[in-house]
Amino acid sequence: MAASEQRLRILLVEDDNHIGRIIELALPELGVPYEFVAALSAEEGLELWEQQPFDLLLTDYNLRGMTGLKLVEILKQRGVAVPTVLVTAYDSAEVRKEARALNIDAYMTKPFFMDELVDTVRRLLPQSSAREVNGA
Repeated sequence: MAASEQRLRILLVEDDNHIGRIIELALPELGVPYEFVAALSAEEGLELWEQQPFDLLLTDYNLRGMTGLKLVEILKQRGVAVPTVLVTAYDSAEVRKEARALNIDAYMTKPFFMDELVDTVRRLLPQSSAREVNGA
């Protein structure tokens, strides 16, 4: 497969189907080929990751079972280094501190504008894809 045809793999871990669907509908604005996979729990996200790694992780903080930050922590323990966007409706100094400690690439509080999310994801895309978006 030629590099220009390579699809980015984006994993969304969000337990609210409605929010997940809105995010899914906004992502074509990225302007690059991608594959979107959604998981309803961190545990499901880990299972999907084991089957085939992703290029970008979008995760909610407050999930059933473990938090989105715990998911990131487990991935890092497994040697995974991937651009990560954490979204949360539960913004607090403690959550921000934990996110910084895990080197989360982007932290967004709900509610947010979808174009804000798309811009954030675009900024975190692997460089070759970002250049394609910018026409370089």
